[in-house]
Amino acid sequence: MKKQNIVEMVYAKFRNKKPLVLQAYRTKNNLSKKQRKSFSKLAKLTEERKIMICRADKDGKIVILNYDDYDAIMTRELQQLEKLDVSVDGSNTNLEKVRYVCNELVVKLHAIGELKDELLLPITGMKCKNNAYRKVNDASAKYFRCNTPAYAYPLFRTHKLTPENLLNVDNKEIPVPLLQSAKNTSTSRIIAFLEFILKPISAEFCKNCPNKFRQDSRQYIGDLLMWKERLTKILETAKQKPVFYIVAADVKALYPSLYRDTVTKALECALEKHSDYSAEARKILFELKKICLNNVFTQYGDQLYIQKTES
Repeated sequence: MKKQNIVEMVYAKFRNKKPLVLQAYRTKNNLSKKQRKSFSKLAKLTEERKIMICRADKDGKIVILNYDDYDAIMTRELQQLEKLDVSVDGSNTNLEKVRYVCNELVVKLHAIGELKDELLLPITGMKCKNNAYRKVNDASAKYFRCNTPAYAYPLFRTHKLTPENLLNVDNKEIPVPLLQSAKNTSTSRIIAFLEFILKPISAEFCKNCPNKFRQDSRQYIGDLLMWKERLTKILETAKQKPVFYIVAADVKALYPSLYRDTVTKALECALEKHSDYSAEARKILFELKKICLNNVFTQYGDQLYIQKTES
């Protein structure tokens, strides 16, 4: 009861702040009256689906294009995915089924003693007491009922074009990769859990490989800086002037180009040789991975898409 009263008090304070925030927006923002008017027009055109405002990739530009052009670009890029024969409303059952199956596998992993109690709740929204599993029913329960699919959007690579070409190029000719945001979907918590436990296993698995383990570009740059610092100290000790030539290589779509069969075999080998999980636990983790790979639902408009099985 005391907790509920505190929450209501906080909500009331925020509600009372709304008039002050609106007043501050009109009088203390750094936009002129003309700029605010233009901003409102852009917002209205976006709501009416007459234009789309997108962010460019690396050069900080803002791309504004007609909605019809945006829709044509998305239709073209979505051809790399497989269109499902269900409506968005009808897909909730499928999404809920995927989440239910994943939760059941995680519970099974906990039941055989391969998952700690403190991880069970944030992954599934369930607690175990006296060998009985119960879902939480407080305010946090809504976070474990998510059936939202991912959404797709193009990322315009205007930095690939010269300023002269950018002024005359057709919108449809700007290079774009199709990105999918799956931050809060039915499998997001399972994916985060798998990444948490598989990252150290992957690092161990790649330890003896020629290029070792690299999670992303940020880690690669960090490794380069560490290498540079160590080499600088060696050269300075030998009274030599350090000179460095760092060459960057951009790999095109490395991870999306990997076949699922390749990923599956690598994971199976890594779990078997570089983890302490039992055979039953490895089988569960393997099944969770397959479900997450094969059930990334992406929404655009009223249509759902999924990764093609051969990719």
